[in-house]
Amino acid sequence: MLVAALDTATLTLTAALLELGSGPATLVAERTEHQPPRPVSGAPIGHGARLPAVIGDLLLASQRKLPDVEGYAIGLGPGSFTGLRIGLATFKGFAYANRRPIAGASSLASMALAAAPEAPPGALLVPLLDARKGELYAGFYRAEGGGVIAVRPDAALPAAALLAAVRALGNGHAPAGFGEGYEAYAAELGPALPRLATGVRGPSAVAIGQLCAPALRGASFDQAGLAALEPHYVRKSEAEVKFPDGLPPRR
Repeated sequence: MLVAALDTATLTLTAALLELGSGPATLVAERTEHQPPRPVSGAPIGHGARLPAVIGDLLLASQRKLPDVEGYAIGLGPGSFTGLRIGLATFKGFAYANRRPIAGASSLASMALAAAPEAPPGALLVPLLDARKGELYAGFYRAEGGGVIAVRPDAALPAAALLAAVRALGNGHAPAGFGEGYEAYAAELGPALPRLATGVRGPSAVAIGQLCAPALRGASFDQAGLAALEPHYVRKSEAEVKFPDGLPPRR
C-alpha cells in the first residue's frame, strides 16, 4: 500500500512516500523544504506555493503517479494555523478526488517517534515547537512497543507551566526536551528539562506515515471521516481571542 505523508505545521514542509505492508513501513522517497521566516524576493511564499508540486516531485522521482497512492497521512499540528490548513486541505482534496482513505496524527507525536531511538529507556519525551506569544507547543510521550504513547494531551504552555507539567509527570522517568521550541527557550528550560541529544527539530513526514499506518492498512474511502478530520490547534486563534462572541455587527 503506497501512502503519501505530509506535515506543514512549521516553516519546514516535510513529505514522504511510504510502502505499507504487513511489517514496518518502507520509505520510498522523502522531501524536506525550509521556508524562510520572512519572504525572500523572487522566492515562492509559504507552503501553498509548493503544494502539490512537492508531492508531484516525489511521485516522479519514484516513477509513480497520483492514482498509485492508496492512502494519505497528514500531520494535524499543533503549529502554524495557516500551514496546517494548507496541508490538510491539499491532502483532503487528493483523498476525495481519488477516493482514498486519509488519517491524521499529532505533529508532536511524530517528533517523539523520530527521536525515540536516541532517548534513554523509559524517558519522558517532550517535543517542543515555538508557539510564539511566550508559549511553547508541547507534547508528552513515552516510547512503547515500537511506537509512542501520549501521557498528557498536547498543549500550548508558557515555559514555567511546561516545567510544572514535566515535574508532575516525572514518576522516576527522566524527561528529555528537544525541538525548535527547546532551542528558542533553552535558557528558561535547562537544567530542569535536559536537552535530548538528537537532530530532530520539527515534525517528520515519515513518522506521520508510521503513526497513521494502523488506521490506513486495509481501510477504504470514508467520506464522513474525511470531513471530520480537522487540525489540532490546541489554542484559540487570534480572531477567537479578540472576538469571542463573533464579529460585531456593522454600523
